[in-house]
Amino acid sequence: MKYFEKELLEINKWEHLRKDLFRNEEPEIKLIALTQPLDYSDSSSSVCITSESLPGFTARQSHESKGSYEDDIQLNKKLIFWKHDTPFEAVQYVFHVSGISKSLAGQWTRHRTGIGWTFRSTRYVDASQNKFIYPALEYLNDEKLVRTTYKVYESVHSQALTAYNVLVKNGVKNQEARRLMPVGWSTSAYCYTNARSLRHFFELRLSSHAEWEIRRLAYMMFNILMEHTPSLFEDLYKGE
Repeated sequence: MKYFEKELLEINKWEHLRKDLFRNEEPEIKLIALTQPLDYSDSSSSVCITSESLPGFTARQSHESKGSYEDDIQLNKKLIFWKHDTPFEAVQYVFHVSGISKSLAGQWTRHRTGIGWTFRSTRYVDASQNKFIYPALEYLNDEKLVRTTYKVYESVHSQALTAYNVLVKNGVKNQEARRLMPVGWSTSAYCYTNARSLRHFFELRLSSHAEWEIRRLAYMMFNILMEHTPSLFEDLYKGE
């Protein structure tokens, strides 16, 4: 099942017009690591623990109770209902995210608890082949206007990159030349976060009030997580 499909289609309705734009890049998200419990057993039982059941399993410490895998999944849901969030810190995720703008990065890094990033640094890397993130313009219904608007962005992006390359060629350091670039300049990052922090992120960024790019990121991340640890996030989906 794909979640927020209608919302993603709406955001991406002009994607076909962006494909041939100057240095256009679309987002890509990959989950590359997820907390995996080691084999566990004690003198009284052997318990099956997975990434998804880990919060419920560890939460039992407070009452020194035992339960099956299915019990732990149900306990996850009860913990969410009770707003007992701490056990969700047990599950850590590592994502690789590319095709996002500097503008989005500025918003994303406002989430400061239980999350960290390693961004590509244009202080060090050769940015002469860098790409750009064009706005969705999903609120516009006039295709001619959308095409005209994208042409304006294309022109500015091309001019900025040309100026950047001229400065670098003349000996200006990357860290100075990059100041010419608009917030639509693309970047990529590894993101390290846990289920508790992700729940807070989704509570804010799945909202229709969130800006389109970070909302698109949230939709895409949510769909990935629902393939791996659904009981930790499924309550946040209010769709049909």
